This record gives sequence, C-alpha cells and structure tokens, in this order.
Amino acid sequence: MSIQEQTEARFQLNPHPKQAYRLKIKINDAPGPLRLMRNMSVGYGARDCSYIINHIEGVSANPEKKVRAETRKLAEFEYEAIIYADAVQDEDYFGEGICHWKPEGFGLGFTATGSQDETVFNFGDALDNLIEKKILTKYYWKWSYPYFTREDGSISPDFVNFGITSPELYSAEEHKEMFTITVTLEEI
Repeated sequence: MSIQEQTEARFQLNPHPKQAYRLKIKINDAPGPLRLMRNMSVGYGARDCSYIINHIEGVSANPEKKVRAETRKLAEFEYEAIIYADAVQDEDYFGEGICHWKPEGFGLGFTATGSQDETVFNFGDALDNLIEKKILTKYYWKWSYPYFTREDGSISPDFVNFGITSPELYSAEEHKEMFTITVTLEEI
C-alpha cells in the first residue's frame, strides 16, 4: 500500500451523516444498452488540513478520500444514488486541529456490456456545480458506441468519452448524433 493509501485508510466515515442528496441519473437516446460499471464515486477533501507525505523530502498534501455511493438501477436507462455531504468524519487526524471535509467531485461510468475494450461514457463534475444548478447534462457522440474506432478501422481500447456540456457549437443535424446523460440533485 502506498503512503497515500495508508493515510487515506485512516480517515473515518461519519457514522451518522445528515446532509443527504438524491442524485438521479437518466440516459436519453443512447444508441444501445448501457451498463453501469461500478457504484458512483464521490471525492472528498479537507483543504484546511495538510500532512507530510514523505518526511525525508518534506512533501505535504491535503487529505482526500473517495467514497462509493450505492447506485441503484431504477429502469433500463435510469439510476439513483444517495450521497452525503458529511460522509467523512471531521476529526483531528494529525494532532494539528480538526480537518473539515467537503465533497468535491463525483463520477460514474457506463459501457455497452462491460467489456474492457468498450468506450467508457464517463459523467463526472464538481459537486458544487450540481448543488448550485440542480441539474447537469452532458452530451456524448453516438459514433463512439460501443467502441471508439480509429480511422484505420482498429479499435482504440480504454477510450473514455467525457462528454461535452455545450453542444451549441454543433448543428441540429449533429445533435441527432449525440445522446445525453443527465444528473439531477434533490436535497433529502
């Protein structure tokens, strides 16, 4: 285990989180079936704390922790997850004062069947954006489903399509060549 992984293992989950959000994920106009790769991942950071990663070099870092949120399938192209803004326990982990944790970003990915060489359609963003706007949509090119194919006809393995947020640059005809993933947030 790396020093970073060892340190992250020290950070405890809050046994009684209270700031809950329901995230609903809806896929529209997909060119075929899409399968959730794994539960949603939420990244947390304590930017008011730091620790020394390597005492010899004196390298410091801010604490970070990834937490998986169970993502339930509701229908063929609909999912939901409950996340907590206070999922990580505020605590004095380094003997220098309490570390205050905040969610920073979230992400999830879909593939056609789960095969390793298929395009991953990734939806990730800063959680603050979603809290502020309550709804985020990303646009993905249908032609990269289920595989991203190079000009020579070969498949590009491990291709990740991160989507775009502003399709205004494209014509109405090109919009027909896209599908969307929309995430909405509801405070519980």
